[in-house]
Amino acid sequence: MKRAFTAALAGVALLLSAAATSAMAAPLKVFACVPEWASLVKTIGGDRIGTITLATSAHENPDNLKPTPGLIAALAEADLLLCTGIGLEEEWLPTLMERANNPKVAKGKPGHFMAGEYAKVIEEHNPGEKEVGGEAEEEEVHPHVQGDPNNVRLIAGQLAKWLIQLDPEGKDVYAERTKAFNSQLTAVTKELLAKAAPLKGINIAVQHDHSTYLFNWLGIRTAAIVEPEPNVAPGPDRLAKIIADVPKQKMRFIIYAAYEDPAPSRYVAQNAKIPLVKIPFTVGGTPEATDLITFYKDSVQRLLDGLAGRERT
Repeated sequence: MKRAFTAALAGVALLLSAAATSAMAAPLKVFACVPEWASLVKTIGGDRIGTITLATSAHENPDNLKPTPGLIAALAEADLLLCTGIGLEEEWLPTLMERANNPKVAKGKPGHFMAGEYAKVIEEHNPGEKEVGGEAEEEEVHPHVQGDPNNVRLIAGQLAKWLIQLDPEGKDVYAERTKAFNSQLTAVTKELLAKAAPLKGINIAVQHDHSTYLFNWLGIRTAAIVEPEPNVAPGPDRLAKIIADVPKQKMRFIIYAAYEDPAPSRYVAQNAKIPLVKIPFTVGGTPEATDLITFYKDSVQRLLDGLAGRERT
């Protein structure tokens, strides 16, 4: 009887141990604010990453999100909140976090990761807007850091450290997959820079100033911005001036992002007789941009097509 009871206790202990191990090894639930970081965490984490809830798609402006019950519920269950920070989600993320009330993803916790904090940022310069009420206004930065693969390489290394904190058992997986990704990214970006050499120093027009990091990486100059303020349609005088400036500034083509209505850019392209080019802006923005590697490849190819006089929409 005693032997049977001891065996039963051993069996229960084994089951409890297995359950605990299973719980510890459960795939991480991730809430990603934008597609580029959803892609990165899956690339680094592989099967150790479970459900990924994506707040915005490549065809949505990340500035305009409205918290929904589904997003609130997903964030409430998440192990990791993965966003850009540096001002990108400031209009909606605080409300979403407050309603989700998930201490695991609170600021300062291992489940709270803001990718932009580990990037080399570019400041926005707004002449005439530096002072408000006689006081210097804090300098803002361009938040779309995914445009520069050098930033993504830095962020990948930091994200791996965060994942190891959350899931120590996966340390070797995260380290190996991050090393492999960064090695591939380094090789691809070297090839792309050589391929993109004809783009260096050219002038282009853009619908909105959203791809500063991509253009800075490739050495492209933005000579005109159709919509200086997002979601504010340009007036006829502005459009006429840009069209007149195209030959003066030798603008080779005009680009718009996958999430934008291209109507203003198309008007400029047709009247100035320059190609109109859609760029993916992030992962999923075009059929070809299925991950971060192909995002850079497709972006460069589309820009080269524009330089060659070909429209890509």
